[in-house]
Amino acid sequence: MSNSLVQKSLELFGYEKDSKQGKKRKLKRYRGVLDLIPTQHKVVSKRKKSDDNIVISRSSKITVHEAKKQLETKSDPTEENVQRLLILSNNRIDTKTTDTLLERALKKQRKSKPIKETQNESSAFTEADFIKFEKEFLGS
Repeated sequence: MSNSLVQKSLELFGYEKDSKQGKKRKLKRYRGVLDLIPTQHKVVSKRKKSDDNIVISRSSKITVHEAKKQLETKSDPTEENVQRLLILSNNRIDTKTTDTLLERALKKQRKSKPIKETQNESSAFTEADFIKFEKEFLGS
C-alpha cells in the first residue's frame, strides 16, 4: 500500500498526525554563501567568541531612500571639534598658579645621592707572594 492510502485510512478511523508532525525537520533559509560554510571552517575572532556571536558582514543592497536616511542620521563632528580646539587655545593660566605649580614640581623632584668614593681593596698577600705562587704553579 502506498503512504497516502495508509494516511487516508488512518484519518477515517480518527488517528491524528501528531506523531509525524513532531519528526518534521525545520527548513533552514539560506541567506547567502556564508551560511553554506560549515561552522568548523568559519573565521574565529581573536577573542574566541562563540560561533553564534560572530557575525560576518554581508554585502547588502539598500534603496536610495534608505541611503538618504543613513546620511541624514550621521552627524558631522567638525563643528564640535572646532569649538573644542578654540576653547583649548583660549586657556591662559595666571602667573600665580604657574609659580605654585613650579614650586610643587621642584619640591617633589628627587635629590641625587652623593656618589661614595670606592676604597682601594687591601690584600693580605704582597706582590712578591703572587710572583712566587705564579712561579710554583707554572713551574710544575
